Amino acid sequence: MSVLELLSAVFAAVGDVWAFRAPARLSDPDEAMWAPAVGVAVLAGLSIMIGNAVVFTINRVSGLRMLAGMAMGAVFMALLRMLSATVIAFAAWAVTQGRIDGAMIAITYLFALAPLALSFLMFIPHLGLGIGRLLEIWSVLCLVALLSPVLGVGRWAALAIGIGGWFLSQFVSRMLARPVAALTSRAWTLATGHASLVTAKDILTGATFVPLERQEKRP
Repeated sequence: MSVLELLSAVFAAVGDVWAFRAPARLSDPDEAMWAPAVGVAVLAGLSIMIGNAVVFTINRVSGLRMLAGMAMGAVFMALLRMLSATVIAFAAWAVTQGRIDGAMIAITYLFALAPLALSFLMFIPHLGLGIGRLLEIWSVLCLVALLSPVLGVGRWAALAIGIGGWFLSQFVSRMLARPVAALTSRAWTLATGHASLVTAKDILTGATFVPLERQEKRP
């Protein structure tokens, strides 16, 4: 597959998923569908990074702190997505009584990230958080629409897997948020020599990691 063919397949898949349709690559499974699925996820990631860069610029964070912050934000997001995909795979396994293809679940999840290609809009002041939540809801609904034909189950079963898996992943995330936040702040301090402030809320929302200096109280 050439670069132009890959780009064409990626943008075609994004359009299909936005309209709650299964991409052609998903309905005709073969090894080649990994490339456009990963391409959709990369496109979503780049959009998020663009929004993050704007947020860093607005907060006057640059240089090493900006690069490290964006890298840590990318790690947060990847971990949250991997956790969510794993939980949804277990939910699908439970509903279908083990009749699932792990690779197909992973590819379906990657395609369902298509709405996040608009994540660069999250830098808009006062509206960014709301836009982020709408994109997340849109992504979950796209996942539900794709799971039905992939798993060969009805829409209600797909809804139970998608929504149930999402809520379960949120529960697990909340259990892990505080220790991850503490470890992240410690890692930032060791790497840069500057204290940082990362909260459990930052971890849960997958928000941009802006390394804020701790304010020391003066006597």
